[in-house]
Amino acid sequence: MRLEILLTAAFFFGGSCLTGYALRRLLRLGQEGFLFSIVAGVMCWWALMEMILVPMTMALASFTGFVTVYTILVLGCVFAGCFCRKEILADAKQAAGAAREYITPGHAAAFGLILWQLYFIHHHMYLEWDDTYYVNLANEAVQSDLIYWIYPETGAIADFDKRYVLSLWPIFYAWLSKLTGILPTIMAHTVLPWLIIPLAGMVYELIGRRLFPKDRQLQGMFLAMAVLLHLFMSGEHIAGITFLSLTPWVGKGVLAGILIPSLFYWILRTAESEERGLWILLGITCLGGCLLSSMGILLSPLFVGVTAGLAGIRKKSPQYLLKGALSCLPCVLLGIYYIYLTH
Repeated sequence: MRLEILLTAAFFFGGSCLTGYALRRLLRLGQEGFLFSIVAGVMCWWALMEMILVPMTMALASFTGFVTVYTILVLGCVFAGCFCRKEILADAKQAAGAAREYITPGHAAAFGLILWQLYFIHHHMYLEWDDTYYVNLANEAVQSDLIYWIYPETGAIADFDKRYVLSLWPIFYAWLSKLTGILPTIMAHTVLPWLIIPLAGMVYELIGRRLFPKDRQLQGMFLAMAVLLHLFMSGEHIAGITFLSLTPWVGKGVLAGILIPSLFYWILRTAESEERGLWILLGITCLGGCLLSSMGILLSPLFVGVTAGLAGIRKKSPQYLLKGALSCLPCVLLGIYYIYLTH
């Protein structure tokens, strides 16, 4: 299983990094580094899945058909990133030149805490009762070749539950299962934590760099504190801050632990530099949040609307508020469609 974890992680982080470089070139974003590219690439993957998965689910397409279409598009994005050699080499040289700066006591503590998170969830796994629905949804997709037509708790053929049909996060690790041959339950409980928890650390590192651009020590302390909060600062197993340490395969946990912090990072970036590419990345992240949980359809535009509104007032820029509203448009459209489905 260690080999399977390593290979899946290499594909996930390597592929998303190359996708991020292709996206950066397309959006004309400058030298941002490897972490930025990985986070941007993952958000692109999730947004792309949401764009394809919703219409294919409504059309009652087969899971195999979805895997084929989505894999071709993802590999196309990865292949496009292979042509960004100049950007990759420039980031590699910059990272190598500043290697000593990255080693601080705070970063060492954060790295140790992340390893403890991974050790804890591997040896003391908490099985959420929602697994009977969500993880089985992935199992049924692989076994029956139907995206969302079999009720996962009973195995009976039934109409899809309209509460979840727009946010089928389990299909993401069902897709990984199909590619790797690992059973979806094992993918969710054993492999996925090694993707989600390090990804969360990357997002918090990016936020720390933006909050404390000139103090590497404070960046490390911020990262260590962020990981510490996820580990010890909540006694409820259903609290968003705890999900990342207990059940990182649950969509609403990924929403709370990764997606919303990513939105915060993009808001920080757009508040400093209103580049068109950053606004597009904000919109892509909002769309990716819709895949994770139906709450993402509401919380993503709510978070962006409030923060962009406050930033717009501070900057005295109605145009900033308008761009923030446009970035939430995918969530608004899906929200309207959700109301149509349920009423």
